Amino acid sequence: MANRESVGNVETQYFHMNEDLNLETGNILKKPTIAYETYGQLNEEKSNVILVCHALTGDAHAAGWHEGDSKPGWWNIIIGPGKPLDTTRYFIICSNVIGSCKGSTGPSDINPDTNDFYGLDFPIITIGDMVNAQKKLIDYLEIPYLFAVVGGSMGGMQVLQWTIEYPDIVRNAIMIASGAYSTPQQIAFNAVERRSIIEDVNWDEGNYYHSDEKPEQGLSVARMIGHITYLSNESMYEKFGRRLQDKHDFSYDFSNEFQVESYLEHQGFTFTKKFDANSYLYLTKTLDYFDIRKGKVSLEEALKPVKSRMLIMSITSDWLYTHEHMENIVMALRANNVDVMYSKLNSEYGHDAFLIENGQMNYIISNFLSKASVKDVMSHGILTLNDGAEIREAAELMMKHNKTHIPIIDDNDKIVGIVTAWDLSKAIATDAKYIDEIMTKEVFTCHMDDSIFDVTNRMKEHNISGLPVIDSNNKVIGSITTSQISSLLGT
Repeated sequence: MANRESVGNVETQYFHMNEDLNLETGNILKKPTIAYETYGQLNEEKSNVILVCHALTGDAHAAGWHEGDSKPGWWNIIIGPGKPLDTTRYFIICSNVIGSCKGSTGPSDINPDTNDFYGLDFPIITIGDMVNAQKKLIDYLEIPYLFAVVGGSMGGMQVLQWTIEYPDIVRNAIMIASGAYSTPQQIAFNAVERRSIIEDVNWDEGNYYHSDEKPEQGLSVARMIGHITYLSNESMYEKFGRRLQDKHDFSYDFSNEFQVESYLEHQGFTFTKKFDANSYLYLTKTLDYFDIRKGKVSLEEALKPVKSRMLIMSITSDWLYTHEHMENIVMALRANNVDVMYSKLNSEYGHDAFLIENGQMNYIISNFLSKASVKDVMSHGILTLNDGAEIREAAELMMKHNKTHIPIIDDNDKIVGIVTAWDLSKAIATDAKYIDEIMTKEVFTCHMDDSIFDVTNRMKEHNISGLPVIDSNNKVIGSITTSQISSLLGT
């Protein structure tokens, strides 16, 4: 059931690609399917889109309720009316990564070459491949750019990859409890988790799909190991301490005596009912391969392409993705003059705190997104006219494109004035023929890095509905209107 703070009941949608996906390894994934969900309304300018990237075993169901479910989407505390990712302002998209088993193409799907399950014939994928698949979805939805990309853990890796691979598309990026590469310790944990699956007699080299016996024991142990890394020592002490499970004295045997043992066993068992063992192998391997430095360059050099504003958020008790690691990313970004905000989320819950600590998360994310600038929502494809043009050309352009004003530029593309519908009516009275005879020469403009709030106040003060956006040389590079601002800020 839904409530007033939820996006309500939602359904997963599916994008069936009509082309193959080229992978970083040189292999291809034939016409994959991408599962995704959307929340909120896309505005007319398509300037309010936020892409949410999920963690290792997550899915596209980030918010709202599926019919009959007892729990909402995995980030329902962040996405919804009045929440940081406010669905009354933003259009939220969350897609399931390729290689998973939650709707997007993965090893448990049918291989079109064999008409049998992929199994280990499924190609190795990277974080870059995941992001490229998401870009195909964004193109399919005809979205020109993203107001923000947000994600934690493996989702944060995807966020960072987006800012590097598609720097001109991402306006803002929020990376939470993640890293620029996997550390040796993280790789070691993943290796042991994979080994527990591979050593399960029911794994059968990945060919268990036709059998009633699945590698549940191996997958369960893998999840138990992984789950330990998501918690902190403090949270485990608070939740379990050294308390015994359903007894008062030690049994002095190898049964599950401690509450923490029973808890981990339960987590492992329930996980086997909802996730595929081969997908777990592939996705943990994806984490191992992730390194934006590509093994050759410095962190600073690897982050050179980044253009978006960034929020980097670490968790004080997270020993999987430490605040020292994330602070290195911040320093590298600042060395490249990237506009970056860094926050520590104070929590005892460890790595999983980004799924739990809604109070601090709400404040930090809302504060970051509220500082949007003109470049976050401006239109780049702007109509202009030369100052030597005839008035007839302006009238035709306005009628054809439903515009009420057009910037006027000189031969060097610098703004010299603006012509409005009111100016055209003035031309009739004065019997004018050329634009420079009637155009308004005192033009209010703004720059890409101006605050949306400052620009809004300027337009209100002068009772105008739009401003040309200019660069440092007074060249027109775009425009911003009250409708673009109001749809984003909910005004």
